[in-house]
Formats: sequence, structure tokens, C-alpha cells
Amino acid sequence: MWVFAYGSLMADGWEAERGSTRRMVATLHDHERSFTKASTVNWGTKSSPAPTLRIVPRAGARCVGIAFEFPDNRSVEVLDYLAGREGKGFTRIEVTLTLSSGDTVEAFTYRYDGRSLIPTSDLTELAKMAVMAAGASGRGRDYVRQTKDALDREGLSDATIDGMADAVARMPE
Repeated sequence: MWVFAYGSLMADGWEAERGSTRRMVATLHDHERSFTKASTVNWGTKSSPAPTLRIVPRAGARCVGIAFEFPDNRSVEVLDYLAGREGKGFTRIEVTLTLSSGDTVEAFTYRYDGRSLIPTSDLTELAKMAVMAAGASGRGRDYVRQTKDALDREGLSDATIDGMADAVARMPE
């Protein structure tokens, strides 16, 4: 079983604790990242939500992330963990990935379809929200930086994440 990660799941080690046997760079076609999921607990609050990532369909787009392979006998454990971690509003979907090896695999990933959406895609406004927000897991700006750092460690870049990280870095504390 494969799981595709495009945000915080890429680099925090959750997969090693659950027996991942392989980790590869992978591309999800016809989807892109969007900082339009409002975090009101982990990275922000209801009064000051933090923009966090979700994937949205867009023809011709590419979302490059990390795919983790798990033995079939761990799939229930892994999927139960992810359902709890992702929380309400996330839907597990099956997608086709292209691995860095050129192989294609079927994988699970999570798409946010809940009500906590940010109704703007204006980068300056999203960056202001990230700088102002803080929640149980840290500040909104930390979420952006940690996600960018995860891609940087893999030698990857993403225009959405790079743009948001640059906009946040330009904002005063």
C-alpha cells in the first residue's frame, strides 16, 4: 500500500513508526497545493486561523511530494492513524502517482473537503494570516517554513510553497 504526502506528512517521521518500507519522490498529476485550509487548532485559532495546505484539482498541474510504501498487513493501522491525524473534513482518495523511478502506483492521499476554507487566494492576505496565527502545534509561519524545509531537503520546489514562504518572510513579526 502506498500513501502520498504533500504537506506536513512528508517529513515528520510518522511513517517510520508505522513500518514504511520505502520512501520515494512522487508526482500527483492534475492537482496542486493550495494554502486555503484554515487551521483553527494546530497552527491557528478560530479567531486567527492559519492557512495550511490542501490539494485541489487543476488540469495540467503537478504536485510533487513523497510517497511511502507500507506492507499490506499494516494498511489498517496506517489508514486508521491517518484518518485520526487528518481529522474531520478530510476525505481519503485513491490516486495514481508517478514515482521518481518512472513507475506508476495507486496510492491513498487525503483531500480536504470540509467547511474550514479560506475564501481568498491572495498571497499577501494569506501571508498576513500565517504571521498572525498561532495554535497548539506552533505558529502559522512555522508551518509554512517547515513545509518549505521538507521540500528543500528533498531537493524539490513548489511554486505555491515557495511563494508563500517568500511572502511570509517579508512580513514583519
